[in-house]
Amino acid sequence: METYAFIINAIFYCALVTLSLLLIGLKNPRIMLQDYPKSIQNATHPKTALEKKQGIIYGLPFLLIFIGYPLGIGLYAASIDSQYWAIFKIVYSMLFIGNAYDLLVLDWLVICYITPDLVVIAGTEGNPGYKDYKFHFYGFLKGLVITFVLGLIISGIVKLIV
Repeated sequence: METYAFIINAIFYCALVTLSLLLIGLKNPRIMLQDYPKSIQNATHPKTALEKKQGIIYGLPFLLIFIGYPLGIGLYAASIDSQYWAIFKIVYSMLFIGNAYDLLVLDWLVICYITPDLVVIAGTEGNPGYKDYKFHFYGFLKGLVITFVLGLIISGIVKLIV
């Protein structure tokens, strides 16, 4: 895959991920309560049954984008070079960029630095957890492992399809 095409796809991928997360935040940031630091989780009540249901409904578009877009990129990459590791390199690179974007833009810039009302859970305003850069960095490190494994799986699925 050409570098230019990859960059355009990476930007589009990050934009779609952002839009799907924005949809969740606009509906109810508590839908993602499990992804907040413990200090914030402990400062509010557990998710309600409705919020758990909303998590499935509003989380589905995110999952479809998060996994589906790299799958599509993998299928495209396989049309150029169908070797497993060539496909993996493209798929994992896309997932890695998504993970790095999540850390640098969504977590550190939007959540930690700007902290718009959209991400603040009612009753937890001013909680130091919103400025916990280390929490998000650890999430990024976990994401490296998850995206590596996911890259292996998606690349395997692509090889089965082509």
